[in-house]
Amino acid sequence: MKRFLATLAALLLIPLPAAAEPEIVPGSSINLVARDARIPVTISNPDAEPVTVTLVAESTSFRLEVLETAEVLVPAGSTQLAEIPVRAIANGPVEIRVWLEIDGEQIGAESVIEVSVNYDVELFLLVSFAVAMFALMIVGVIRTTLRLRRRSE
Repeated sequence: MKRFLATLAALLLIPLPAAAEPEIVPGSSINLVARDARIPVTISNPDAEPVTVTLVAESTSFRLEVLETAEVLVPAGSTQLAEIPVRAIANGPVEIRVWLEIDGEQIGAESVIEVSVNYDVELFLLVSFAVAMFALMIVGVIRTTLRLRRRSE
């Protein structure tokens, strides 16, 4: 009887597992090479029911502007990708704080995403490609002109 009471007391003292909340899956740092882009954030839902969450983000620097929040339906027991629309204003390292909200109340802990902003790279690559193509065309025209002169002589 004492064993039974001790076992019963032990079972009553074991805390029941709390309902699992959706959470942000940590990711790697991001290189942003455009003026307007979307930052991907993975959200996991270990619960047995699907849940709709709002992903809220805030930039810690003037270099990057977060345009809006993202509302996402995360299926039960899986993950879902959400995208935060952002606009680059200046180059440099930026941290974005992200968190989840349900009905306007924050759930879980905040997460930080490190972003390296290089918004001029896209324009630089396009201009470099255009200059290289123009140079190849000029070389081709000169080469063809020299060949035709040699043949006519």
